[in-house]
Amino acid sequence: MVDSAHQSHVEQLARLGRLHLQVRRLIEAEELGSHAARGRRGGGDFFEHRAFRSGDEVGRIDWRASARGDQLLMRERRAERQLRVVVMLDSSGSMSTGEPVTKWRYGCWLGLGTAYAARRAGDRAELLVRAGEPEGNWSLRSIGDMEHIGASLEAIEPSGTTDFLAAFEGVAGRQSRGLLVVVSDLLEADEAFWSALTEQRLRGWHVAVLRVLARDELTFDHRGPIRFEGAEGGEPLTVDAGAVRVAYIEELHRFDAECEAAAARAGARLILCDTGEHPIRPLRALLEEPLP
Repeated sequence: MVDSAHQSHVEQLARLGRLHLQVRRLIEAEELGSHAARGRRGGGDFFEHRAFRSGDEVGRIDWRASARGDQLLMRERRAERQLRVVVMLDSSGSMSTGEPVTKWRYGCWLGLGTAYAARRAGDRAELLVRAGEPEGNWSLRSIGDMEHIGASLEAIEPSGTTDFLAAFEGVAGRQSRGLLVVVSDLLEADEAFWSALTEQRLRGWHVAVLRVLARDELTFDHRGPIRFEGAEGGEPLTVDAGAVRVAYIEELHRFDAECEAAAARAGARLILCDTGEHPIRPLRALLEEPLP
């Protein structure tokens, strides 16, 4: 449940001019920096040990330290090079809905905010709009690019069915490694989507998923007859809200659990986001807390 203070902050942010101004205000006011993963890449000075995970490079195992305990330990080193940050924004039709702001607008705050924070810290940042019919690709080379990219994102109207397989085609072949951030409601995420994330982890990427759901999707605070219309097609359905609310909330909890389990298997960090909550919370969780 989102309190009135969070809702007020979201509405105030939404009224603050153009998208690039909203994002700059969001990041600069909180002094957010680039992701913690930037300081945890190989090639630099020794940083710390951590437990071995599926997909890790065997060559980075510290066998001597591992022999002193009961688990394999990996050597983490500080970064010597820039981190490459790639943000993929889901532009399919289901992202067009939501209150007090749409999932698309909230996702743009998160996506462009992540790229901006990375660029301010000296890292490379790129935004991909994928999965739906509208597509786009922008590199944030300088702070001056914010206005153009923000205007381009504002002009997009999410539509079409979700196609995650096509969305990952532009990422899978890249040789350079970094941080991949997927921003989506995950309503159409299937086993192929999570397998694609697993593949990116095996290629050496850090992976994070920001699942964005609208406040009304999370609370189902409706009364009387309610008509459902699929944003990506399907026949409309009218039901009594009170009669299905318990079943709906139970299904939402199952959806949460399924996403969390799938993300864990893929070695991805999952952050659950609510459009009624100030976006600084998921951004801070992404940018300041260690990834798997």
